[in-house]
Amino acid sequence: MIWGLTGCSGTGASTVAAVWNRMGASVCSLDTVGHRFLNKPSVKRALEKELAIKELSGMSGEGIREQLRERAFAFPEVLEGINRVMHPRLKRWVANSAEGLKNKKGVFVLDAALIFELGLDNYMSYTVTVTDELERVIDRLAARDGISTDTVTGRWNNQISLREKSMRSHFVIRNAGTEEMLKKNAEEFYKEVIKRMEEPGGTQNKKETDQKRN
Repeated sequence: MIWGLTGCSGTGASTVAAVWNRMGASVCSLDTVGHRFLNKPSVKRALEKELAIKELSGMSGEGIREQLRERAFAFPEVLEGINRVMHPRLKRWVANSAEGLKNKKGVFVLDAALIFELGLDNYMSYTVTVTDELERVIDRLAARDGISTDTVTGRWNNQISLREKSMRSHFVIRNAGTEEMLKKNAEEFYKEVIKRMEEPGGTQNKKETDQKRN
């Protein structure tokens, strides 16, 4: 069973993913997959050609991320170019991975901010959105990572709204308190779903579109 875990940047999806991983789920971050792709010579060349930045093909993946991070949200055409190169590759990777996992038992979690934006929900057994308020996210990321308000807001503006993601998800986990409260909610959610899976005629590999978790 594959769970698609999403939210907007900074809402806490990665914290939830870490809890589920500790509880036995296999977790994959699509950001990590994208970072690995940036070390591929073919991807570097494609980005260099698309963005007309000649030095990219000689950089490390980390160097490319540093080079493009601020440009991507300051200049829409740069983000669009990155997306034209990266998104088809990420979609193919998810499709191939889902095909390889469809007959395997267990819980596999894809932690990805762009699940709905890329249509990856089509490959998921369930989708779960983690929500929070933009003001809380800005304060948290500024204190933790030194990320500017403009950067956080830019990321949110380039993603489907949390309201729409929540409406399209099978479940919602609301991050409205402390990190410890979010972790506790994630644990309870996981235990509840695993319990249902283990019951006769349980929910594994079935979509239940009318259920939400507060």
